[in-house]
Amino acid sequence: MILSKIQTFFKSFRNKAIVIIALLTISAALLVSKYVLPGSPETEVSDKNENLPLKNKASHEFIRSNLSRGIDSVLGNFGIKSEWITTIDPESAKKNNKSGGKESELFLKNVIIPSDLTSIEVNADLTSYFSGLGLKTAVNEDIVTKDLDIAVSFNDTADKKLPLAKMKITHSDKVIRESAIICVVINNISEYNPDDIDRLLLSKNEFSYVFPRNLDEIDLQNKLLHSKKDVIINLTVGGKENYEADFNSAMDEKAVLERVRSFSVDFPTVNNVLLTKQNEDIPQTLINMVNTILSNYKIRVINETDLSQLLSNAENESPDKFTLFAANIKSKGKLAKTIITSLNVEKDDFAKFYDNILTLKKLGYRFYNYSDYRNKKDSYEKEQKEKEEKLKEEVAKKQNEKKNTEKKTVTKKNTTVKKKTETKQPTDKKKTEPKKKSDVKKK
Repeated sequence: MILSKIQTFFKSFRNKAIVIIALLTISAALLVSKYVLPGSPETEVSDKNENLPLKNKASHEFIRSNLSRGIDSVLGNFGIKSEWITTIDPESAKKNNKSGGKESELFLKNVIIPSDLTSIEVNADLTSYFSGLGLKTAVNEDIVTKDLDIAVSFNDTADKKLPLAKMKITHSDKVIRESAIICVVINNISEYNPDDIDRLLLSKNEFSYVFPRNLDEIDLQNKLLHSKKDVIINLTVGGKENYEADFNSAMDEKAVLERVRSFSVDFPTVNNVLLTKQNEDIPQTLINMVNTILSNYKIRVINETDLSQLLSNAENESPDKFTLFAANIKSKGKLAKTIITSLNVEKDDFAKFYDNILTLKKLGYRFYNYSDYRNKKDSYEKEQKEKEEKLKEEVAKKQNEKKNTEKKTVTKKNTTVKKKTETKQPTDKKKTEPKKKSDVKKK
């Protein structure tokens, strides 16, 4: 029925004309909306496309102006000194290139890195930097030396064009970063609950922790021991009337021995101790006695005098505490190549603390728990002693060679003088006496 009504409607010419006019009007309105009216989505897209090449051009110019400094900044994060980086302009690189052609559009960088720094670390940060600028890289690694050749280009650069810049990264034993071997003992682990241990410390093995001795903290003790953290027990030394201290001045050798024996039974798995004084009037003989007896039980002792104070009272209260801590490590590390310190790290500030540790690690500073620190320190001191002995031998050898050379020179001079002295003087010819007239035969 509906179809029949529609057919009846379109049989009329007038009705057909109305429909056609309506369709034409709608079409015209759509065309005006698309191409004429401002602010339409299509117009905005068109404007963006028209401005895109200009934006790219500005971005390219910015990159060209700042790329070299940016690369040096990334390398500086690894403790790579400016004198280890040589930047060569394209013309100079062209002269040194055997093929006689330019290697890059902007520059070639020759970078020397120390042998203890892996090219993987450097390449990862450089690639991240280039990627952030919208650049692409081509990296070739020598299988044996692990040295790198890096070519950097714009993403929209044709393959046949020159790369924007090139880098050659080479390892060398002749360059050494400023660094130190460091042990940080976190002394307030008792404020951390088991969840904090899981969240913050479970994967962190480069620190040691002062072990809580309170029986109420048995869960934390188990968590630390089961996760195989390097723990240190704090034992205290006090004056005569300080009965709360583990050792006091009133104790004789027998009493100290009994206390150490009891300690070793209570904590059989702990073999590192931090010995701190609670009073000032403690004789050094007592400190020495406690050290000796603990050592006899194979327990290693850290005395307060072994600890480096890296933060002043004011710095310890500063909101930039851990930035100052890192700066002080760098300052002290230039002089003392081995550092052990004790530090209070609040659980809410652990992320800030660890960020600064990671920055120092990238520069070449090495962090170890106390057990590993002792081994590394012993190895380092042995290595330094061997170097000193070798240097002394070389100096002595050079001095002997110098003496021998001087001796040979003196001997040679003496021989030369002697030869000159012994040279025979020309002998005078015998004068022939004139014959006497009487001897002449008469003719």
